[in-house]
Amino acid sequence: MPPTRTMLVVHGGCGRRPAKIPEGRQEALERAVREGLRGRTALDMAERAARCLEDSPFFNAGTGSVLTLEGRVEMDAAVMTGDFRAGAVGGITGVRNPVSVARAVMEQTDHHLLVGGGATRFARCAGFGRYDPRTPERKKRWKELVAKLRAGGSPSEDRYWTRTRPWLERYLPREERGHHSTIGAVARDAKGRVAVATSTGGIWLKLPGRVGDSPILGGGTYACPDGAVSATGHGEGILRIGLAKVACDLMKTHPCQQALDRAIAFARRNGVEAGLIGVDAEGRPGEATCAEWMPTARA
Repeated sequence: MPPTRTMLVVHGGCGRRPAKIPEGRQEALERAVREGLRGRTALDMAERAARCLEDSPFFNAGTGSVLTLEGRVEMDAAVMTGDFRAGAVGGITGVRNPVSVARAVMEQTDHHLLVGGGATRFARCAGFGRYDPRTPERKKRWKELVAKLRAGGSPSEDRYWTRTRPWLERYLPREERGHHSTIGAVARDAKGRVAVATSTGGIWLKLPGRVGDSPILGGGTYACPDGAVSATGHGEGILRIGLAKVACDLMKTHPCQQALDRAIAFARRNGVEAGLIGVDAEGRPGEATCAEWMPTARA
């Protein structure tokens, strides 16, 4: 695709392709692109698109986030621009759009990252109202999973927690346990500015306080003068290899698509399942994954 003046790309997570894709899921991605294009700057575009996806129950971000072991929702989000401004929240609760709180951290504080109760308190002080993102479907699924875990028998709480993952492997359908439905958006505006927004509810039955790659600059989210990248996939693995920054660094010498392909090859060599979307300073978009499936949309 030739360079364009403006470009917006969004993703809805990566993983195993479901046997049946929920009706309306792709339309939700395309709707997010249309909403994002209403923004005046790259940051506006990325945030608006991410907010739209956070408001959709199809994705594990904002409304529809998965639940922790305790049945709560703890969300992570970040925004970053090509001039290295950034804001992020980790483990935030009780808000509708974590990505907008992340932007407020960037624009209204001297910090880059607020976590847990501090992030939630900041959101209240900044005017973000209370909101319960747990959908009836997520609550029902949490009860089913916890009941099955308990039925498996466990002599102590410590042993129960350390064996959570093997039980999830048994009880979650293949496509459900293997799908990391983080959402993300990357944008380049008419003035050549780039920005990225990434948001997630994390992973099913995660331990309270777990923070993944999405709010960590260079891990799941990164932007620099050469481009912007949003990652999705196995958060701990993405963090270990600093995948989003690897991809952005490659844009110094490669067009966006080539940079993402090389970054994903690096992830594959290191045993990390991941997906990337990006846009470079010329407005060239790209997407790459080593997972079976990564739904995206662009305009």
